[in-house]
Amino acid sequence: MRKILLALMAFLAIPAMAQPLGEVEPTDPASWATVPANKPFVLSWASRDVHYAQSSVPRIIPTTEISLTGWRGETVSALALLSSRSGSQPLRLEMLSADATTRQADSVATARFVRYVLCDEKRGCGDNLMNTPTYLVPDIIDVDTAWALAPMTTRPVWVSIQVPRNAQAGANKLYLAVRDAQSHQELGRLALTLNVVDRTLHRPCDYRFHVDFWQQPYSVSRYDGLKRWSPQHFERLKPYLQLLARGGQKVVTAILFYEPWGVQSNDKFDAMIKTTRRKNGKWRYDYSVFDRYVALCDSCGINQQINCYSMIPWDMTFTYYDEALKRDVALKTGTSDSAYRALWTPFLKSFAQHLKKKGWFHKTRIAMDERGLDDMMRAYNLLHEVVPDFRMALAGVPHKELFDVITDYSLGYPERFTKEQLASRRSKGMLSTTYTCCPDLTPNIETYNDPADAAYLPLYCQANGFEGYLHWSWMNWTDQPLQDSRFKLFPAGDTYLIYPGPRSSVRWERFIEGVQQVEKYRILREECQREGNADGVKKLDDALRSFQSGKPNYHNTTAQSVNYFEYLLNEMSAK
Repeated sequence: MRKILLALMAFLAIPAMAQPLGEVEPTDPASWATVPANKPFVLSWASRDVHYAQSSVPRIIPTTEISLTGWRGETVSALALLSSRSGSQPLRLEMLSADATTRQADSVATARFVRYVLCDEKRGCGDNLMNTPTYLVPDIIDVDTAWALAPMTTRPVWVSIQVPRNAQAGANKLYLAVRDAQSHQELGRLALTLNVVDRTLHRPCDYRFHVDFWQQPYSVSRYDGLKRWSPQHFERLKPYLQLLARGGQKVVTAILFYEPWGVQSNDKFDAMIKTTRRKNGKWRYDYSVFDRYVALCDSCGINQQINCYSMIPWDMTFTYYDEALKRDVALKTGTSDSAYRALWTPFLKSFAQHLKKKGWFHKTRIAMDERGLDDMMRAYNLLHEVVPDFRMALAGVPHKELFDVITDYSLGYPERFTKEQLASRRSKGMLSTTYTCCPDLTPNIETYNDPADAAYLPLYCQANGFEGYLHWSWMNWTDQPLQDSRFKLFPAGDTYLIYPGPRSSVRWERFIEGVQQVEKYRILREECQREGNADGVKKLDDALRSFQSGKPNYHNTTAQSVNYFEYLLNEMSAK
């Protein structure tokens, strides 16, 4: 029965996948035989679960009408494809409302062309020598309003619908119209029925699922040619942080000393707190950038937690300004050295005092990334000797000695806490999450990953008792992020999920989809429990259990798992 349901939901034949065929995908003339030469394009709905090749016609059943289901406050999405044999003039997309086909519906629904970005066959961590086959992946949800189709190319279109929080339950008709950008003549149209369920999803700031993507504000200043932390830089960051908040982001990423991660990023991380050693040997701290950045994140809806990196940077170097020497000094030290204690003791006392004055102390964590047990124990002991009620965060391998003391602990995939460990941590109000990074092939959110992988990850977290998901990068852009997602150290796309503009991505939108499914699962399950509906609880839990292994395969792909779970949630929502 499940296979039949999945087939019905897919409504597509097996499509053509993007293949690693070299620097530029060669055009397959035979694949264009079915596309009329006298038409500017062929338009059809298609599956969101496929990376469609740019230079071939996908093998799909042409579909002109689809149906979607959503709660109030939920974002639902669909994918359409345009294929052109001879090319086209510039085209413009428009969403038309339900009650009048000539009325725009931009306040509810948007349609954007999807751009292709370069990817390669690099897998795993370590140097990327840029010598593996490359190919193009459709990932960038563009903000440009008009696109011309090149001859013998396919262009995806991403349709996103934000269901209004005051929407009436029932069926609503929408249309995707394709127009000539100059004459505004309509050249093609697809129909979409949105079935609004009589339920309301929480606002992203109220999601219980804990999302923690580390921010990289310095990529924005570099890419846009702005002085770091200038008024223009802060203003330019707003739409990026708002886009991040839309996914339920809970954490502000703050940098205490210059570059906690060495060469891991294309853009260096500057300290948000200026530390100065005065001529008399005492210390002075300037918190102005830190304060402004935390306030900016708060204004954009990111205000639950502040994670500050790091007492244990990867190269154990701490840079501060020395007034006597009139220059920056890079202190190389270790957690067992007296110089380390002499640096951190006054810093932590001053920082804690400042945080308490601002009202932020309770939500601030001194955070570390993939550090060894000995260093972690020494840093923890120093922190709690200086400021006993300061809390700590760690993303890394499981150190059992730290399970009862690290307030925010994120384990690398596929590590897990035991049920007893989770229960103990939860009883203490501690947060337990997981993260993926370069060693993890699938599920993951690299450019090459199947689109459904991003939606799968939050459900994997929920199935294994994690309260959320962490990823080390959100916008650590390469030199040419809109053209090439490869980086010198990691697989393509590992360093960023969104693009300059800001431009969202298929990966980011699918991740939001997964977070929404977790929230809907939780709401429905709690409702079943209140009503004594044991069968409903069992049905939900049985479906969620399919994500527990975190090992999708050919017979049970991430797309199959996610699509069936979505079907079940919609079915139970309507009752």
